[in-house]
Amino acid sequence: MTMRRFFYGWLAAVTAGALLPLAMTPTAASAHAYLARSTPGDGTVLDRAPQTLTLSFTERVELSATHVDIVDGDGRHYTPTSVALRQESTDGAALASGTEAAADVVVGLPKLPANMYHIMWSTLSSDDLHTTSGNLVIGVQRTVPAAARAAGPGGPVPLETALRGLGLVGLSVLLGGATLALLLAARTPDLRRWLLDVAASGGALALVSTPVQLLSQVYAGAGGVGRLLAREALSGRWLARELGLLALTVAVLRARTTLRSATVPRPGVLVLGCAGALAAAGGTALLGHQAGTALLLATVVHVLAAGAWAGSVVAAALALVPVLRSGPERGAQVAALLRTFAAIAVVAVVSLTISGLLLTGVQVATLDALLTTPYGLVLIAKIAAMVLAGLLGLRTARRLRGGQGAVPLRGLVTEATALVVALGLAGALASAGPARGPRFEASAGVKITPQVSGQVADLVDTVTVRPNLPGRNVVTITVADTRRPALAPIGGVSVVLRSPDGVQTVRPVTRAADGSWMLATDDIRTPGAWKISVTVLRNGLAPVTDVHDWGVAGAGTGPNALVSSAPLKPAVAALAAVLAVGSLAGAALWYRRRIRAPRARDRVCPPVTGAGFPVEPKEAVRT
Repeated sequence: MTMRRFFYGWLAAVTAGALLPLAMTPTAASAHAYLARSTPGDGTVLDRAPQTLTLSFTERVELSATHVDIVDGDGRHYTPTSVALRQESTDGAALASGTEAAADVVVGLPKLPANMYHIMWSTLSSDDLHTTSGNLVIGVQRTVPAAARAAGPGGPVPLETALRGLGLVGLSVLLGGATLALLLAARTPDLRRWLLDVAASGGALALVSTPVQLLSQVYAGAGGVGRLLAREALSGRWLARELGLLALTVAVLRARTTLRSATVPRPGVLVLGCAGALAAAGGTALLGHQAGTALLLATVVHVLAAGAWAGSVVAAALALVPVLRSGPERGAQVAALLRTFAAIAVVAVVSLTISGLLLTGVQVATLDALLTTPYGLVLIAKIAAMVLAGLLGLRTARRLRGGQGAVPLRGLVTEATALVVALGLAGALASAGPARGPRFEASAGVKITPQVSGQVADLVDTVTVRPNLPGRNVVTITVADTRRPALAPIGGVSVVLRSPDGVQTVRPVTRAADGSWMLATDDIRTPGAWKISVTVLRNGLAPVTDVHDWGVAGAGTGPNALVSSAPLKPAVAALAAVLAVGSLAGAALWYRRRIRAPRARDRVCPPVTGAGFPVEPKEAVRT
């Protein structure tokens, strides 16, 4: 097979594999649903019972899997009169989350007498099939506890984590075993056969784990909803992964049957395998938390790079270590294969690092989120496992350098074990809720201050909000006149609260005994950047209005920040860009040296023989 035919086959495979998951998938992205806000909000005290409760989510949810339970302060249960889904949120939840597919769940409430009510809810995210749950407290003519902070992301689900981990290990071994088999020459058909056998076994493991994962997620979150199960089973992302795995596994089995007839598998087998690899990686990406085409492509690169590095090392440990232990005659062939694989490993590790940084910037909102959430802690453990594997790989490469070193069996097995652990932790990351959402992102980068002051005309006003968390707050305003005597006494004060999504609320303010003006309000329901407008009324004079920027704190912001509440995305994106530029520069330098090396050898005179004796070559001409 010529190089041109191989290139055209590879190009066709790339195109087909890239378009397959996109063409088959009805949704643009996969993401995790968080509760952005509720109306009435948590901790609200009402004069009369509300007729409806609106739960606004950052992503689409399944109505059939939504459950709401209402319990009053005396332990009596109330059943909602209706539960409806309003698909596109109109309260800014989508804007706050950076997505376009938000949803409102509108719950019809029965007649609620004066009491305090504990409302517990749970639902299923339509995109990643993860369960989202929470609770809130409202009071009808009753004082209720202060509003709770937004719930943090959930941790990994054990069964889903195990199934996702098995699927990732199987897919990686399938990709890695096929990669190593392609690197072997035709004169070692037995080694290629063992690698292809291991790759096919990995494909079978991944093919079985994917439908079991779907069943576990649907039945755990929705109690076994047949319509949802059928819809998901036939959706593009699950089909793309399964069909891709099947295509790549068939290509591996086909290549195994032609071991003795061709050095390189036939073009049709290569095209089928490459298209299957891309489709499987695309389907895997669509089953995660990513949102947006760019992030999906980064995830595809991440999955393929993991297969090229981790899968190859694990496949080598499974297929080649038993061969090496059976006798030393295969040592040179395995060592040569691993030396050839070193270049692929370097490219894969660099690709993994760059794509991983880009994904981390989206999935982890702040440094505090990295250090305080299950997702962040699992991510740290995964990075540690990969760093350990990378150091062991460097140690193996150094021992094999020069073509004289023996293959370090213990180091290879330990590296493979560390990478299997990393793949299992990757499954836990996909199962856990990302370290983002309203708890972190809504107030990321918002300046939190204890009070704000301003002057308009001859008046100076100062505003404080306590406790400055979503829920019930007390707004205190002091107004001082800078003129003596004052032009007119202050007759009244009103306040306009403007939320981050543009909703305005006008409230009158009452005078306190100390001369300040106070307002107890439940209108501050979300963290983020608010605006507070203070209007002062004086007899015989035009109203005077002063507008203040005010930051409402969420968990991990302001003085409560553990390390930093600054957004993590700019820093990791800059680091990824630096690494990408450095990698390109290093590749260019390596290529330049490869080009110069033959030219330098050409400057040395070739050896000349005379009378049957070799003559020493002349020194290179210096320029």
